[in-house]
Amino acid sequence: MRPKIIVSTIIDSHNYGTVLQAVATNDALMPYGDPCFVDYCRPQWTRKGWRRGQLRNPNFLKGLCMLVAKYPVWIKSEGVFRSFVEKHLRLIDSAPFINGGHFDIKAVYCVGSDQTWNIECNNGIDPVYFLQNVPDDCKKISFSASFGRPALDEAESALTKPLLEPFSAISVRESSSVSILENMGLRGIALKDPVLLCRPELWHELASHVPASTESYVLVYMLNQNSEMCSFARKLAEREGMRARIVTFNPLKRAPEGLEGVCLPKPEEWVALFRDASYVVTDSFHGTCFSLLFEHPMIVFDPPKFSVRLKDVLADFGLAYRRVSEDCDPMHIAAEPINWDSVRTKKEEFSGEAKAFLDGVFGVSERADV
Repeated sequence: MRPKIIVSTIIDSHNYGTVLQAVATNDALMPYGDPCFVDYCRPQWTRKGWRRGQLRNPNFLKGLCMLVAKYPVWIKSEGVFRSFVEKHLRLIDSAPFINGGHFDIKAVYCVGSDQTWNIECNNGIDPVYFLQNVPDDCKKISFSASFGRPALDEAESALTKPLLEPFSAISVRESSSVSILENMGLRGIALKDPVLLCRPELWHELASHVPASTESYVLVYMLNQNSEMCSFARKLAEREGMRARIVTFNPLKRAPEGLEGVCLPKPEEWVALFRDASYVVTDSFHGTCFSLLFEHPMIVFDPPKFSVRLKDVLADFGLAYRRVSEDCDPMHIAAEPINWDSVRTKKEEFSGEAKAFLDGVFGVSERADV
């Protein structure tokens, strides 16, 4: 019989990388059993929690005005991402994972991928993402889970260690996270993000109904306001005789000057934007990953926070030079060739490592294709 695999990962934030990593996790686990996903929304990502967060502004009137202005946009964004999650993932009730209850002793409970163990993003230790209420006699594993930072302080390590000790197998998304585990006396291995480990065909299947672009363009995927990125993308597009397109998130705001905005595309359309781009300018981890997947030259700007995963993934593919630094002209980076044969070899190597890890977790005899 195929085992049930119950996955606890982030599916609530209005973020393309978040929902696509969940779909990739589902695809990677399918050969081993029947994955289903905990339908969990962190308190700050519920409608009530989001409204409360807006009203925490010290100037109540200003916070109220911002809430009124942003709420319709937030609702539209919620619809885009929630409908995708419901379409592509099998969801189960989160109540036992929050409050305790009945658990299937025969199931495998899996955490990750994404920043499930980043207590800054999650407002502390989240019991759902640490499987805190799942009995320790159940099988617990993690698949490319992330701490999102290069190190933990002593207090956080003390809280985290007893929650991870019952796990029978731990894999993390960044090599730096292996050191975090070792400092807690735990063992783990580094695997890549599931978007790089699932079937390559998945992304073409997902975007198959989106017509291919008939024009070349530079794609900007920017999660943090950065005028330097926009200025560079315009110059690159002008040099190459292309359009410059940017993914935007607010239909009430115009795209930066000289860039064609694509506002809140469906995740399938977002994938197609990367599929058809000629160059990608990004400060996003998953923007970088999808550039690698579709083999388009990327120019990567560091975000203000949580840049360790960007550094790690570029270094893993021998592409550290694609990061923009103070002493490096981004136009020079754009002109540098990429050895895509080497990138493909690395992708195959990383997929093999993930397969070996999952084969060990589930046992080869339990794989559906054996």
